[in-house]
Amino acid sequence: MTRSVFAVVTAFNPGISLVETCVAAEKQVDAVVIVDDGSPTDVSDTLADCRSRGWTVIESEDNGGIARALNRGVTHALAAGADVVLTLDQDTIIGGDYVERGCRHLDLAESLELTDVMASAATINDLVAPFWFAHKGLTLAFEPIQSGLMITRSLLEKVGLFDEGLFIDCVETEFYLRARAHGGHALVIPGGGIEHLMGQPRRWVAPRPLRWILRGSMGAFEFREDAAFRHYYIMRNRWTVYRRYGRSEPLWCAVSILKDMFTRLGVFAFGTRRIARMYLTGSGLRASMRGETGKIPDRVLRRARLVR
Repeated sequence: MTRSVFAVVTAFNPGISLVETCVAAEKQVDAVVIVDDGSPTDVSDTLADCRSRGWTVIESEDNGGIARALNRGVTHALAAGADVVLTLDQDTIIGGDYVERGCRHLDLAESLELTDVMASAATINDLVAPFWFAHKGLTLAFEPIQSGLMITRSLLEKVGLFDEGLFIDCVETEFYLRARAHGGHALVIPGGGIEHLMGQPRRWVAPRPLRWILRGSMGAFEFREDAAFRHYYIMRNRWTVYRRYGRSEPLWCAVSILKDMFTRLGVFAFGTRRIARMYLTGSGLRASMRGETGKIPDRVLRRARLVR
């Protein structure tokens, strides 16, 4: 079956990586749609370069969050006749046969009467993406990330677009759980890999008194961490999702809570600006319990800047 695939690429203060992402995608899709989410810096040259290459560029007047940017791009793609929408971040490179593999897997799913589906990468930066059960012999993703996600038109028409109230972080998680609640499935693309930039590189070195105990690889190691403010969104939106889908997905929520807890503890132990991250995490949890959505309040950011 021939499918019309549109790539929707979200951008914020994009640089050359946006062009590289779109060049890799252009070879495999029918059209590329770029949505700039109100970049505060001057990115006119980059966007002009994209337009000159024949890609559609949609500019937002303000920063409304990745969910809104995705929705603008997806709406444009569906109106233009897309059968499948491939969502990408500006710093993600898909494998050379990623879309072909994805479409073949969607065809296989359709032969098994599975049409309301999405499909995500099997490997991210050469690491196996989290997965769990199978349905009709097809492996299911545990929590597909937004970048590299191939979503069928029928699923979008059935469950709707992304939740703009979440702003950023866990946007695809809420969409995934909503799809499951409507009978949809998140498949893993066999052999489908992406290269995706995650956070900033950091190096932790053990304090001097511990170095002789932690000799070797444990005395120092490298890792990547997100910007501190992201912890507000991650905690707020995760607990919003848990409260929303806890009854229908108790096992998934339990595993996700444990998985995220270990991630938070690692960041608090070894990351930079630890106290600020703890404060932002607590603020996000409190915001979720209050039912707050949208952009992080300025007062929270101001207080976070006062602590390290």
